[in-house]
Amino acid sequence: MIIETQALTKIYGNKTACDQINLSVEAGQVYGFLGRNGAGKSTCIKMLTGLVFPTSGKGTVLGRPLGDVSAREKMGYLPELFRYQDWMTGLDLLKFHAQLIKLKNKKDQIGRVLKLVGLEGQENYKVGSYSKGMQQRIGLACALLPNPQLIFLDEPTSALDPIGRKDVRDIIVSLKNEGATVFLNSHLLSEVEAVCDSVTFIHKGTVVKSARMNELLMNKISLTVRANGITEDLFARLKKQHESLQKLADGSLTVSLNDYEEIPPLAASLISNGVTLYELTPHRETLETVFMQIVGEEGQSS
Repeated sequence: MIIETQALTKIYGNKTACDQINLSVEAGQVYGFLGRNGAGKSTCIKMLTGLVFPTSGKGTVLGRPLGDVSAREKMGYLPELFRYQDWMTGLDLLKFHAQLIKLKNKKDQIGRVLKLVGLEGQENYKVGSYSKGMQQRIGLACALLPNPQLIFLDEPTSALDPIGRKDVRDIIVSLKNEGATVFLNSHLLSEVEAVCDSVTFIHKGTVVKSARMNELLMNKISLTVRANGITEDLFARLKKQHESLQKLADGSLTVSLNDYEEIPPLAASLISNGVTLYELTPHRETLETVFMQIVGEEGQSS
């Protein structure tokens, strides 16, 4: 495992930011770390990168104990909220970071990351003149300078337009294809669903679910039913068979099923009870739907 933690906990005064966090992240994958604002995601990332010391618990990153300086040589990090010196040019900033990490092939690597993030030809402009999207890109370039084995990206697409978000998705996929591991925190769940191999949900500082993406979304179906003649008695009987059954404001029904094979028996049951069916529309469950089920209101352990 490239990241592994046991009971990782961080307490600030009377507030527990992270509580008993257990993570296992395989090398060479894109790993999504999801939760609501204030769930403890950024605090956990800071502990993994060695910027914050845990109150209790332990873990390893890149085979080294948490906080080990040698692990940082192979690590990249783009924080959610960052601000660079406005008076520096993009090139100045990258040269400065290259000096901080004692990069040997500075010129080649700076040219590579500028091209990778789409800022080639704009490196001589001052950072203060960059748009929010350009500042996000230069931050990503700084994170990729050491050609890291492990990259932590905290909301990397927050200031980008749709084209910029696709560019970042492509960069993430290319990093994975090159053998790097990407630890991704993002509120844009469609982006996470598109690139992540595994995800962990954190709620109020506690991990509530971890799963591989294909297992999380596999055979999860939301069915929309439009029909006439569903009595209150029939609805109550169907509700006993399908607890997720709900009646919407427009009179249609929705129900969550585990498999497409559950649709024909449901349709047959409705028809045998004199119901006129107009529509049965299945929708494969999305990560957003799963997120709302797990942490949408108060969250639930799984």
